[in-house]
Amino acid sequence: MCPVVIATANARLARLPVLDPSVNAIVGIDLADKMQTVVVNHRDSKVLARKTFRCHAWDLGAALD
Repeated sequence: MCPVVIATANARLARLPVLDPSVNAIVGIDLADKMQTVVVNHRDSKVLARKTFRCHAWDLGAALD
């Protein structure tokens, strides 16, 4: 990767603790055509849980409940 991209990504990660108190987790959802991925991250960007679902995005509601 380009050093500028890495520096920018590191700068964004450094700002997360200010935006997110330590009692919260960050949930990221990657929506694709037929495969969705849900990731739960700690505020230090450590992956706590990851789950992949083979369904359309509009069928993902039951997985998030």
